[in-house]
Amino acid sequence: MIIAWILSIIAIVTTLVINLEHSTALQIRLLAIEQEAHTAFVAAEKQLDRCEAQLSNATLLAVPNEYDIGSACDITFVDTSATGELIRIRALGNAVAKKSRPSESNLATQTQLEIMVYRDKRDHTLRRLSWRVLWSATQSIKPQLT
Repeated sequence: MIIAWILSIIAIVTTLVINLEHSTALQIRLLAIEQEAHTAFVAAEKQLDRCEAQLSNATLLAVPNEYDIGSACDITFVDTSATGELIRIRALGNAVAKKSRPSESNLATQTQLEIMVYRDKRDHTLRRLSWRVLWSATQSIKPQLT
């Protein structure tokens, strides 16, 4: 009876240690994923800032009509009035994941942000009206743009 009791305590402690190891491994992986997503988000935000700077310095723009994966920014006029223009800007940010094991592939985490800005026609000043995250994914999964 005592031997069965000791064996059950050993089994419970072993299960507890195994669950603790699994939980720790998952927390470490979750932290790595969060860091990759944060890096991709920051890269997309920096790209948006560059696009905004180009818009405020330019007088005439060659504006694409459709999103081009190879381009840094997707700039589209949404509405134009006598005093200003409502412009949509989309930018993509990448973060290359660090390989935790040699067997894992090194996929890039990508985040696409979209902002709406109002550009005054007189002095070309920009005012950011809104922003949103369109999608965030790995390079192997490309969602469709809306």
